[in-house]
Amino acid sequence: MYLPLGTYSPPVQLGLVSASRNCFPRELSERRTGALLDACTAAGVQPQLPQGDCRIIETRDHAVEAARQLQASGCDAAVLFLGNFSPEIEVAQFVRSFPAPVMLLAAAEEAAAGLRTDRGDALCGLLSATLAVSKRDLGARVHLPADPLVDAAAGAAAIARFVAVMRTVKGIRNATIGLFGPRPRDFETCNYNVAALASLGVEIEELGLFDLQNEVERRKAAADLDATVASMNADIGNIPGGDFPIRLAAYEQAMAHFRDELRLSGAATQCWSEQEFAMQHVPCFINARMAARGFPIACENDAYSLVAELIGQYAADASVTVLDLNHSIPADLAPNLSPYPVQDLVGLFHCGNTDPRRLTAPTMQHQVIMKRMMEPEGEPDITRGTIEGAIAASPVTVLQVHGAGDRLRAYICQGEFLDLDPQTFGCAGTAYIPGFRRFYRHCLLGRFHHHAACAFTHCGGVVMDAMRLLGIGEIYTPLPEGQRYPHENPFDC
Repeated sequence: MYLPLGTYSPPVQLGLVSASRNCFPRELSERRTGALLDACTAAGVQPQLPQGDCRIIETRDHAVEAARQLQASGCDAAVLFLGNFSPEIEVAQFVRSFPAPVMLLAAAEEAAAGLRTDRGDALCGLLSATLAVSKRDLGARVHLPADPLVDAAAGAAAIARFVAVMRTVKGIRNATIGLFGPRPRDFETCNYNVAALASLGVEIEELGLFDLQNEVERRKAAADLDATVASMNADIGNIPGGDFPIRLAAYEQAMAHFRDELRLSGAATQCWSEQEFAMQHVPCFINARMAARGFPIACENDAYSLVAELIGQYAADASVTVLDLNHSIPADLAPNLSPYPVQDLVGLFHCGNTDPRRLTAPTMQHQVIMKRMMEPEGEPDITRGTIEGAIAASPVTVLQVHGAGDRLRAYICQGEFLDLDPQTFGCAGTAYIPGFRRFYRHCLLGRFHHHAACAFTHCGGVVMDAMRLLGIGEIYTPLPEGQRYPHENPFDC
C-alpha cells in the first residue's frame, strides 16, 4: 500500500455489531456490548457502530442494514459479537452482506449468580453461528481468534489483535510493487509468478533496469542532491568522498521518484551484478534507508521476499529487512552459546540492507564477494555501498512466501537475535530459532529459496492470521520436539 514515508502500516477502521436471539433478552446483549466497548476504549480501540436498532442484530433486515451502514462508513472489517446465543441465520446473513473480513466473538458468562436469570449460552450459539457460516461457504472471510469466548477485557484484546491482522491484510491487498530489471542468472530460485502474487491482490509494475538508470542520470544532471547527501551522512558517518555520495543520492532520489509516480508499496532491483556496473555502487545502504522509512527494497529482483517484507512490516508496524538463511554456527563462535542447541542457531546475513538503527556500530564498506568478481584488483569502487555491522539483540520473526503453482505457500518461525559478534563480514546476526534445523530439513528444503523477511518483533501470530485471511492455505511452522513432520523418518527421531 502506498503510504507516507515514515509510516509502516495503513490505518484500519473496524466496525462492531452485536446480535441477540429472539428468545433471549436483548438487554443482555446490549449490556455486554457496552462493557466490551468500555474495554475497547481503555485499550485504545474505537470501533464504528451502526446506528439504530440494527446495532443489535435480531432479524435479517437488521443484518442487512448493519452491513450496509458499516460498509458505507468505510469499515475495512467488522467484529460480530454474540452477546447471547444469537440467531444463526441472521449472523450468516450479516457475513454474507458485509463483503470484508468478519471476526466472530461470543460472550462468556460473567458470574455464577447470573446463571439462572442472565445466562447467554453463547458457547452453544457460536457453534450454531459458525456452522451456519460454513454451510453457506462464507468461512474464508471469517476470523476466529484463538479463544473466541471472551469477557470484556479479553474481547478488547482480541479486537486490538484483529486490527493488527487487518493492517496486514489491507496493506497487502492494496500493494503495488515495482520490479526493476530481470532476475539475475545466479539467483534462479529468486523467480516469481505474477499469478501467485496476484492471488493476494498484489499488483506488479515491471520495469527495466535502464528505466532506473536513466532516472539516476537525470537526477545527477539536475544537481539537486545536497540535502540527500547531508541526510545520508547523518545516518552513517564514513561515506567515502569524491563523487561517490552523488551516485548514492541520485539513486535514492530516482527510487523515490518511481515510488511516488507509480504509488509503490515497495520495490526490488536486479543488483548482482549488472546494477553495480550500471549505477557504479552497491545499493544496500540506500535500500536500508528506504526500508527504515517504510519502503522496503528487496535484492536480486526477489518479488516474493518483497511481499514477505511487506507482510512483516504491516504486521509489526515497524521497519523490516531481508536476510539470507545463510550459514550454520560453529559451537566456538562465542562462550555464551552453551544454553542454545547449536543446530538451532542460524547465521542470518546479507550484504548490508538493514536499517542502521538495528545494528551495533554500523559502518559503510564494500561487498566482499562482489569485489572478488567485479574488481579483483585494486581498491573497491563500484562494490562500495554496503553496511557492515552486527544485528543487535532483539526478537525476530522470520517469514517467507513462495510460488506453489498460481498460489503461494509460506513459512513463519520466531526466535531471538543473540547479543554477540557474528565474526563475519556484511550485515549479520546470530539467531536462535527453536527447532530450526528439523524445520529447515523437513519444511524449507525444496519449497523455499534462501532469502527471508525478518521483523524485529514477535508478530508470527498476526502474520499467520493475516496469511489465512489472504488465502494462503499452505503455511509451515516449526513443530515441537517429539512431534514428527510428515515423511520424517521415525527411526531418526
